[in-house]
Amino acid sequence: MVETSGESRSGLLAQAQHYWHVLLRWKWTAFLFFLVAVAAAAVFSIVVTPVYTANGSVWIEGESNILPFEEVQSLGPETTVQSHARLFQSRSLAAETIEKLKLYENPDFAGRQGRKGPPRDPSDPLFREELILRFIGNLTSTVTMAQAERIRIVNVGFSNRNPRLAMEILNALFDGYIDMIVRKRYSASEQATAFLDEQLASLRTEIESRERELNKLGSEKDIMPLTAEQAPAVSRIAEFNKALTDATIDRINKLNDYNQLKAAPLGEIPNVPENSLIQRLREQYITLKRQYTTRLASVRPEYPEMQRLKSELDSATEALQNETQNLIRTSYADYQAALSKELSLQRQLEREKTLAYNANSDSVIYNSLRIELDNRKSLLDVLSKRKSETDVSSRLKGLDALNVWVVDQANLPLKPAFPDKRKNIMIGILVGLAGGLGLVIGLEYLNHTVKTTKDVTDSTGLPTLGAIPAFEAETKPSGPRGEFAKIKSILFGKGEIKERKGPRKGREKSVSMTGPGAVGSEPGSDNSRNRKIELIALREPRSIQAESYRSIRTTLLVSFPPGKIKTLLFTSPLAREGKSSTISNLGITLAEAGKRIVLVDSDLRKSKQARIFGTDSGNGPGLSGYLSSFIEPIGIIRETGVTNLSLIPSGHLPANPIELLTSERMDALVGYLKKTFDFVLFDTPPILAVSDALAMGPMADAIILIARGGHTPIQAIRQAKQKLDMHKLRCQGVIINGVDLLEQDGYYAGQYYHYAQAE
Repeated sequence: MVETSGESRSGLLAQAQHYWHVLLRWKWTAFLFFLVAVAAAAVFSIVVTPVYTANGSVWIEGESNILPFEEVQSLGPETTVQSHARLFQSRSLAAETIEKLKLYENPDFAGRQGRKGPPRDPSDPLFREELILRFIGNLTSTVTMAQAERIRIVNVGFSNRNPRLAMEILNALFDGYIDMIVRKRYSASEQATAFLDEQLASLRTEIESRERELNKLGSEKDIMPLTAEQAPAVSRIAEFNKALTDATIDRINKLNDYNQLKAAPLGEIPNVPENSLIQRLREQYITLKRQYTTRLASVRPEYPEMQRLKSELDSATEALQNETQNLIRTSYADYQAALSKELSLQRQLEREKTLAYNANSDSVIYNSLRIELDNRKSLLDVLSKRKSETDVSSRLKGLDALNVWVVDQANLPLKPAFPDKRKNIMIGILVGLAGGLGLVIGLEYLNHTVKTTKDVTDSTGLPTLGAIPAFEAETKPSGPRGEFAKIKSILFGKGEIKERKGPRKGREKSVSMTGPGAVGSEPGSDNSRNRKIELIALREPRSIQAESYRSIRTTLLVSFPPGKIKTLLFTSPLAREGKSSTISNLGITLAEAGKRIVLVDSDLRKSKQARIFGTDSGNGPGLSGYLSSFIEPIGIIRETGVTNLSLIPSGHLPANPIELLTSERMDALVGYLKKTFDFVLFDTPPILAVSDALAMGPMADAIILIARGGHTPIQAIRQAKQKLDMHKLRCQGVIINGVDLLEQDGYYAGQYYHYAQAE
């Protein structure tokens, strides 16, 4: 349990370190996004026109001292106060306030008139509608429930860029609201009196009529409650139901038989009893038809024997058709009989139901009339009480008997309610932080390049033979320009951009992009990096890169059976993956282990090994000279200055490299080198660019792919693996150059890096 908890904490720490490193890699992008978000919030807060909000409140009591008729069916207290809150946003109240203050003439509310256009007509319905919608849009109303159950407060606010106008509009709105409540209450009280008089008279007449009807029904019929004596009727209904169900099933079966007979081909009548007439006719028909068909293949129809068979077949066919029609008619008659029986049972069932319902209808009518009469009497009592209250309310018309009043008149706002500069800046900071982090994570997700050994395993299933760490300067962000180049490459997938020469602020810079994952780098990009990594195993043997090459050497020596694998072909999916540097450093480490090594620069298109080891490729014969002439192999092998390490340079670059590399002399050279050296390392062109590596693949004992971290697209290395598989060439594994140690192995690898540098 403790072990699991420790693993979980370690996993969380590794995940946090991963995201922190991603943030560091894209820190300029995240920082720029943060600045843009904060600056946008600040500019918005400064540029936007400030809006002031005047506030006031209205106290609404649950019930008035005088209960008018419109509250007969009163709703709950929350619903009542919500209705008042919505009343403030009514169109009629907005129109009254606009007209009262003549807001259509106020530029702070209606807007300033254009210089060229004519003034807007206040009676224009469209213009009035715009003003009403603007008025309601600037109005807010919220409900506050007080501690006392019957007291609620509605807070109302009105916003406008002119603070004094906002105050005047809200106070006018309160006045119009009170006037509307007074008009509604008194008008309803006056109308209720006349309405109640009419309703009470009608209700009394209806109650008297219902009582007479109820008494008459009770006296004429002996009304009794429903009892169990009606069980026989129910039993009869059940019996008829059962019989009707059986009849329906029988009718469906008969109809199904009839349809099958109609649809069946001649001679294939279903469910025919054995030894029946139609069975015998069918057998006769099938026999004659088979005989006629068999003989027709060798005898013409005009022959007498064929005509006799044809006549017998026609007679059998006619007889079978007649008997089939008889069966169909019989089946249809059975179906009609079943249908008649079903309809008869259904009519009897309906009759029983009708009798049962008629027997119970008097009791049902009586009970319904009684309940309805009780309800009418209850309603009469309520209306009589409300009539008395309404009469009192009408007599108090001159008194201020309202249950709503304004608690706080509108104030003069001193500070703008919008924009809230502090709030906007805080929102900008939060959006900048969250958006910047989300942006860099999204960019990292879109950066589909090989970064770690896990990417290689997941995309190709190949093992990783080793990873060469990037130099510390390479893992650090390369500034805004470099990050923008990354983003441009990720989003648009630009092709290779040639190196830009010439100093820029005292340093040479170049940008290389070979696919969706290509990145910009610090001075010299590929060239400066390659010159730093080239022969590092010899130049800086204590560096972490040299140690990584020695680790790969150990992996190769342990993995390959002694003497079984001697020729190693190195290739890469794309150019500039560090393939030539990897081969030269591996050759040095293998030579240091006491192995006799020869490097063959078989890249006859763009050779590099001669330059790496400081020899002139054009001085003397090379691989191309050997393949195109009759030079002995010993004549092209050169010393490199490293013990046990030899080199065969490419020589002059020919016009037909693939033909030379697949010639018989190349086979002879490979055989000679395998006998002379312990390991032969071939440097070949990129596999997705040309086919040289595929053509030389059968000559090698093992093929190794070279990729570069953060540079080689995952799709490219996957396609390279697919090409090798298509040509039935087995790849032993992948070596990754320029791997970010923190990305690959986390904190401990970084510690080792600094430790190795300190050494």
